[in-house]
Amino acid sequence: MLWNAARRLLRRTKMELRELKALELAAKHRIVFENGAWSVPSQRENVNYKVTLGVKCACECEDYQLRQLDCKHVIAARIVCARDHGGEEPNIPVDAVPKKKTYRQDWPKYNLAQTTEKRRFQELLFDLCRNLPNRERKNKRGRPYTPMADMIFAIAYKIFSTMSVRRFISDLDEAHAKGFTSQPIHYNRICAYLEDEAVTPILHQLIKESALPLRAIETDFAVDSSGFTMSRFVRWFDVKYGKERQ
Repeated sequence: MLWNAARRLLRRTKMELRELKALELAAKHRIVFENGAWSVPSQRENVNYKVTLGVKCACECEDYQLRQLDCKHVIAARIVCARDHGGEEPNIPVDAVPKKKTYRQDWPKYNLAQTTEKRRFQELLFDLCRNLPNRERKNKRGRPYTPMADMIFAIAYKIFSTMSVRRFISDLDEAHAKGFTSQPIHYNRICAYLEDEAVTPILHQLIKESALPLRAIETDFAVDSSGFTMSRFVRWFDVKYGKERQ
């Protein structure tokens, strides 16, 4: 009989543990409703998870993201909601919600910026790269290095184009015809440039230099890395938690 009871306990241990931890969260920690969601603290880390209740509950924690089932934070929020608010989420005063600032679009300027962006990008990128020092050749008998200005121009323009190297090469040929590169560049070389560690510190420096003209009108900056990417296909969970799962 004791063995059967132990087996029944083991079969329900995982769910019971979540319920017990949720009860502990609701009893010992501050769980509040703010900005349209419940803020539930983590028991292990100094972070709060955003929890939404309703027909489809949701939580930002790893357990919910992987299982898509109620986690201890969802259960704890439901307990507090029932205990302190009669099962109904508290109302948020509409007056306290800030209104989003809107403005009228200057369509002539917007259209001009969009239709000339590609040409201006080439001109600005060429001007930014034109004085870059070239690498010293280790073996004078070998093939000379591509000028650093051409390398940086090619990889930056390729990323800007968002196309594959083969589809992009016609744009690079047109840029060469305009004098933006000193020589034609094969599409396979662009892939090699992107993996060349020597260009990394140069790209870091050029990011700083390209931002200098804005310092006269801006004092606070937030780095936007959305454009620094290639075609890497990874799962968001793996990136967020730093480990891969099958």
